[in-house]
Amino acid sequence: MKNAVYFQSGGPTSVINTSFLGVIKKYQENDEVDVLYGSKYGIQGLIDDDLILIDKNKDYSSLSKIPGAILGSARVKLSNEFDKTYYQILDTLKKHSIEYIFINGGNDSMDTGNKLLSFLKKENYKCQVVGICKTIDNDLEEMDFSPGFPSAVNYIVKSIMEISLDTRSYKKGRVTIVETMGRDAGWLCASSFLANDFGYGPDLIYLPEVNFNVNNFLEDVKKVYQEQGRVLVCVSEALKDNRGNYIFNDNSKLDSFGHTQLGSISKTLCDIVKEKLNYPTRAIEFNLMQRCSSHIQSKLDTKVALECGENAYNFALDKKSGVICVRIDNGKINYRIENFEKIANRIRRVPLEFISEEGNGLSKKGKEYFEFFKDDSLKIDIPEDLKGVTNGKNS
Repeated sequence: MKNAVYFQSGGPTSVINTSFLGVIKKYQENDEVDVLYGSKYGIQGLIDDDLILIDKNKDYSSLSKIPGAILGSARVKLSNEFDKTYYQILDTLKKHSIEYIFINGGNDSMDTGNKLLSFLKKENYKCQVVGICKTIDNDLEEMDFSPGFPSAVNYIVKSIMEISLDTRSYKKGRVTIVETMGRDAGWLCASSFLANDFGYGPDLIYLPEVNFNVNNFLEDVKKVYQEQGRVLVCVSEALKDNRGNYIFNDNSKLDSFGHTQLGSISKTLCDIVKEKLNYPTRAIEFNLMQRCSSHIQSKLDTKVALECGENAYNFALDKKSGVICVRIDNGKINYRIENFEKIANRIRRVPLEFISEEGNGLSKKGKEYFEFFKDDSLKIDIPEDLKGVTNGKNS
């Protein structure tokens, strides 16, 4: 028998289950794999031999609308040494005659895939290991974008527009600072610019790829506030100063991969604005909603996530191991497989050429990149004769 196992790893996205569906569809369409298993709670299921059987004939189409990791996820870091954990995994693989492993995750998860593939080769156990990319952070190397990102963009853009309209409801405005996720890269924060295409975007955007200067920030805020009587700012949780230190972090909290737990920079900056400029403020942290909001899924995201799962299955059957990578060629999506080493533990940051010279917005080239993800269904239509009432200008 030739069997396969699929598992989910790291932070969920609104379409990670759609990639699972892609694997299931291919499994149900042919008989080259006898049994497909799902590993419960990521690789922990392989360690504990805790697998579930995927029905060859059941309709799983509802997975495309379900957020979260339906099989359960985990942040388990495999040792650099091939310790007993690896042999527990090998025992599970042998017991269930598994020759194909599908890992749905981000750069840390691809590190897991890389280590696992190296171990299996050392043990002369014939098994294909294929990584299915996913992350809302959009920070995977070798990709033009990652499944999970377009839906997160939709959530951010729509929410920014709604916040913008709310902030215009009063004649006297405030400084509203919205914080997005992005532990190492500013892609999510930068995507907020698209709300400007619909007329209700942020006035200022700050990304971690550029050193954050508090004094410059205060000058930017002061200038916009004096012109409009209100300011809408979008910041990445990972902003750093010129010494490389996070503007806000809690060093006492590290995840299992040793990453600093971030958050609350919006509140930190609001406190600074209150103290230095004496403007009314409000801090908003999008947090978990960026990745779990399936009600605003991107059609592009759903399509690509499904096709990543399907392509992973096809490459595995062709005896190829590696990571499925998404590329845009002349406006069309293509898929290719790359070695784990090119993606594992690597960070794809927003290019400096995408950022404005002032460091508080996007350049023309940056705007052009994000236009690919623009979703016209997010548009908010306001009657023409009412648009000028709360137009954001200081009366």
